[in-house]
Amino acid sequence: MSFNRQGPLRVSQTPGDVTSLTLKSLRHRPRHNKLLLPLLVCVAAARGDAEAFHNGFIPTRHSGFLRGSGGRSISSGPPPPRSDNSHCALLIPGPGKTSAKAHALSVFNGIPSPHAADGFTCITFQSVDAAFIAARDRHGLPRPGHQTDPKDLSNLATVLLEATRIIAQEYNLPKDVLVNGIPLIDSFKTIVGSICPDFIKPVTCNPKRYREYDGRCNNLENPTWGSSFSSFKRRLPPDYADGIDAPRVGAGGYPLPSPRIVSAHLHRDEGLHDHAVTIMLVAWGQAIDHDLTLTVETKDPLTKKEPKCCEGETHPACFPIHVPDKDPFYSLFRQNCISLVRSLPGVRYGCKFGPRSQINQITSYIDANWVYGSNEKTANRIRLHRGGLMKSLPVFREYGMKDLLPLKLEEPEEGCIRPNSDVYCFDAGDNRVNEQLVLAVVHTMMMREHNRIAVELYRYNPHWDDETLYQETRKIVAASIQHITYNEFLPMVLGKEVMHKYGLILEKHGYFDGYDPSIDASMSSNFVTAAFRFGHSLLPSTIERWSPAHKYVASQRLSFMLRQPYDLYKGGWCDQYIMGLCNQVAQAMDDAVTQEVTNHLFQEPDKKWGMDLAAINMQRAREHGVPSYNAFRVFCGMPKINRFDELLGWMTNKTVKRYSDVYRHPDDIDLWSGGVSERPLPGSMVGPTFSCLIGLTFKELRYGDRFWYENRGGYDSDFTLEQLEEIRKVKLSRIICDNSDDIKTMQVYAMVLPDHEINPRVPCNSGILPRMDLSKWRDPHGPHPRPQTPSFELPASQKSSLNQCFLRLAALLVPTRPHYRSTSSFSAPFCGMDPLCAMLCYAVDHSLMC
Repeated sequence: MSFNRQGPLRVSQTPGDVTSLTLKSLRHRPRHNKLLLPLLVCVAAARGDAEAFHNGFIPTRHSGFLRGSGGRSISSGPPPPRSDNSHCALLIPGPGKTSAKAHALSVFNGIPSPHAADGFTCITFQSVDAAFIAARDRHGLPRPGHQTDPKDLSNLATVLLEATRIIAQEYNLPKDVLVNGIPLIDSFKTIVGSICPDFIKPVTCNPKRYREYDGRCNNLENPTWGSSFSSFKRRLPPDYADGIDAPRVGAGGYPLPSPRIVSAHLHRDEGLHDHAVTIMLVAWGQAIDHDLTLTVETKDPLTKKEPKCCEGETHPACFPIHVPDKDPFYSLFRQNCISLVRSLPGVRYGCKFGPRSQINQITSYIDANWVYGSNEKTANRIRLHRGGLMKSLPVFREYGMKDLLPLKLEEPEEGCIRPNSDVYCFDAGDNRVNEQLVLAVVHTMMMREHNRIAVELYRYNPHWDDETLYQETRKIVAASIQHITYNEFLPMVLGKEVMHKYGLILEKHGYFDGYDPSIDASMSSNFVTAAFRFGHSLLPSTIERWSPAHKYVASQRLSFMLRQPYDLYKGGWCDQYIMGLCNQVAQAMDDAVTQEVTNHLFQEPDKKWGMDLAAINMQRAREHGVPSYNAFRVFCGMPKINRFDELLGWMTNKTVKRYSDVYRHPDDIDLWSGGVSERPLPGSMVGPTFSCLIGLTFKELRYGDRFWYENRGGYDSDFTLEQLEEIRKVKLSRIICDNSDDIKTMQVYAMVLPDHEINPRVPCNSGILPRMDLSKWRDPHGPHPRPQTPSFELPASQKSSLNQCFLRLAALLVPTRPHYRSTSSFSAPFCGMDPLCAMLCYAVDHSLMC
């Protein structure tokens, strides 16, 4: 089909011809072109190009679109000639021209010259291949085939970005074509297809009973959706200054204010408190965030740490935050820079050309990957491989106390501030476990919950092997986390009306029939960099310890507990921190953020200043190309703000005044800053923009997860109705009771302050906090249950070492030794290199000293 009318527009549908028309351009052409608009809509509808039409482009799909032969092998010479009908990778309405290089390549390879006279810009396959080869030669590429390492992925992504930049310069492409047009090029019809990693290509999946660790094949129709190492999706097109990867700038191209200026002026520490929410909600929210997102940041290949971006010659990935000379805090220490590096670029499904994306290193589903890991290697590292149990550290088992998380022996410096080489942080499924102590507490509870369930399942199914016990327990723990999140966490954050609007209210009985394989549950950039960082406003300045009798004991500055979880090695302190989380009130949900994270984030022991979390949030979103607060207001159905005074009513008068002092235009306001500054909706903790973005994300996580615990999909992975009723009994307070050492009472909802009428404290053995009846998981074809349970035994060598350590400590700590000092002075000579013994020295020392 073709249509021409004295103008430069053409619609064609011939075999192998790839055509793209920009609808926006039609609106600015002579009136006779208006006749084409209905025709183009019909063509798009007939070909099923609804998504492309929505983006403003209507590509003509030829056979093999996204199902190419895999491309050709890379060679340094010119690509082989193509058929007459396939020399254009993309046709764009505009000046009828091609690049001089494309024309020369066409002549050299003996194929027709692009249709310049027809009023289109033809981006040829030859130009695409040549751009990729040039970018490859400049940056290099890893070996083809099976890249799953973030560095390898980012290397390929860098080459694709560079090739996109070369194409953009060669054809003088505007930003809308870079965002909406270039990604339509079928990469599998270029030499990119031969080096596209296998896990980004289409694969065939078969339903299994258990989730894959990396999230693949959750969606049988789109196996890579939500999988680890996939790229974050976008709800709005990226807003890069150059359309490719330069961080966002202000309206009109003006520079945006430094995020530190925004933080210091708009997000001051006001010290106001919430009236209902406990710190446990903040801790649980951070755990769920770590279940969903892990952005990969650039690391120095030698030190394996983030490059220093404020000292001497900087790394190319550096994107530091400028601190003004008159900063109210940093100027005291003559600091004018906060170090920050850009996230590694990611490769989109199909190895597409186009703007920069970022890697999500973990799965996007709520699958308890923070407990178990997002790859098999991590999962195996923290498993005991006996009785379905996970590894643990029996520091206080001699005293009847439950185990701690295992020691982090591999790369012990990662994410950990160690006072000396004898002290170790913890290991878990997520490497951010030590980021703050309260997060390590939640990790500890869930590790204990896994082992508790595994032991009981073994009692009912003694014929199950280690793998079955482990996977069934993992399945139950993931379901418990999903249930707590939607039954206790989200109702407090979003409120009943928003929960109902987005279909987040759980079924009370029976199955959930809402699974939709067309829903992509992958995380979006706006959620990662802004919306789910709302909890930073809730962070307190101190973390409190409370006794099991619900009495205040002591508190510690939050900044002293970041990447330093060593208090958990002190006997009984884990319980005290759990009680503190359930009794300490959170900060108010507003635009204020505690100075503990705006001035002292990750503060090093020998310094008096740290980093600024609020500024990092905004700088991270800018380098991810996340559009402004105003853009997402419109996305969520609210009117666009054209003047600052139009924000009145949405925010406090004081906040609106501060915005007008800092930003040039409302279009410049950063999404995180604007989102936390909104007045909360009735019954909600967050305002309309974040309610929209958070609600939509958790809707996708429920409706787009084939393994969602309520599902009835006819798969072997479904729970029985009896099992589902047991999971519905789960409460976070029950998990606390079952996995603490000496906590006897707990309020029904641990994320809400206790109240004798609506949230009373009840005994842990009360029927108000029922346990799951795990007999519902008894295999009807197995033998009768027996009381034997798997037990943890240290290896003989380690047991001997531990006994020797006890003897040495007993000799050292007798009361008659007046010269007793800190065990840090004797842990190395008396405990040698054994890390378990060294940590026992540390634990006993601090228990006695404190």
